[in-house]
Amino acid sequence: MHAANKQIVLDFYRQVMSEGKTDLAEKYISPAYQDHNAPPHAAAGVAGLLAHVHGIKNTFPDFQMQCHEAVAEGEWVAVRVTAEGTHTGEWMGIPATGKKIYLKGINLDRVVDGLIVEHYGEADTVSMLMQMGFDPFRKA
Repeated sequence: MHAANKQIVLDFYRQVMSEGKTDLAEKYISPAYQDHNAPPHAAAGVAGLLAHVHGIKNTFPDFQMQCHEAVAEGEWVAVRVTAEGTHTGEWMGIPATGKKIYLKGINLDRVVDGLIVEHYGEADTVSMLMQMGFDPFRKA
């Protein structure tokens, strides 16, 4: 089961997140999917995941995610990821800069009955903001 859950998560990140094959989202995402990093008003389930993917692809059309180490235990899969893309769309109020952005993160997903039902993620967004030219440490 551990190996199968790990493969489901790795396939999801490659096909849906990196390659943008959103038509495959229902193959990997449960209707009860919860993204614990999503804003409180965000949709849950497949619709919420698709909104997230479209937001990323609208901001970084060439977005690519690579999975590195992956560890599975029971229903949980942890993956170290890196991602890159060109900032050509607005992101959280920051206008497009045209800069290539590189991001590191750790994702933790829970797989039940072959579908991802929960997601937690931590990403180095401070570094991403700095690459966009925003100084989060600047005094007002």
